[in-house]
Amino acid sequence: MVDQAASEILMFYNTENFYPPDKDDLPNCGMRNWDDYKYKLKLHKIGQVFNLINDNYNGQPALIGLAEIGDLSVLEDLVSQNSVIKDYGIIYQKSADPRNLSVAILYNSSVFSLVNFQVLRFHQDNQNDIGTRDILHAEMLYKGKTLHTFVLHLPSKRDRDAKKDLRHHILGQLKETVQNLMKNNEEVIIMGDFNEDPDSEILQQFLHCKNKDRILENPFIKFFEAGHFSTYHGKKGTCFDQIIFTDSLCTTFGFNVIETDICRSEKLRNKDCKNSQYPYRTYSGSRYMGGYSDHFPVVIKLLQNPQP
Repeated sequence: MVDQAASEILMFYNTENFYPPDKDDLPNCGMRNWDDYKYKLKLHKIGQVFNLINDNYNGQPALIGLAEIGDLSVLEDLVSQNSVIKDYGIIYQKSADPRNLSVAILYNSSVFSLVNFQVLRFHQDNQNDIGTRDILHAEMLYKGKTLHTFVLHLPSKRDRDAKKDLRHHILGQLKETVQNLMKNNEEVIIMGDFNEDPDSEILQQFLHCKNKDRILENPFIKFFEAGHFSTYHGKKGTCFDQIIFTDSLCTTFGFNVIETDICRSEKLRNKDCKNSQYPYRTYSGSRYMGGYSDHFPVVIKLLQNPQP
């Protein structure tokens, strides 16, 4: 392990349908003409995002949660190219999602040590595994102490929010898992695309235990209330991308404060003035746009000595 750092950066990024390129002997990913050229361009752009985080927040992200990863090979390609995350460790397991999309973790192995990981799969009404994205749970060591990281991408609001009950069921089961860890004074971070805004009733309940005491912090509610969004559904801004954590996280690992942000850098936004607040996405429907993702990254920075 390295000496105690003055700061650490953790981030989450929904990378928007990040599949390997179509091949004749593999199923089509569903995107129009997803060829090797477009894949390599996207690979380069996502690598640039990590460099951008490094430049904008004065440090490379040591722990990265990712969503919409179409295959292990995508992660292997990401950490082999020349960026600040070169040679990072990979945590990944293919989920039961019908679109073959999963979540993943990349981590700096000189900062974090992996103890073990598992995926959380869900049952409802005595059914078999629900065909949805698994939650990735990694137990890691940081400064010799345990940190539990959960990365998720909950069911979407498509089709008039037909999967709302499923999303709430998953959050309820996750809350039980997190509370059991907290009973043993374990530190927890939950990051992902919740497909719920931070002011929603279900996420407000998620932050509190049965006696209504708040047990988790969600700093991204302040961004949503201020009209700062991580993605858009049509013209409606949302803050589905969030990082939630135990309120003792700072003190346990020797930090003084946690700063949070949605990285809405101009480089990651549309180039036309009319729609410059939106993320510069890869596809808009079937139309290839050539951008990064339809989401902005979200970031937390743990600091020992905050700058004035």
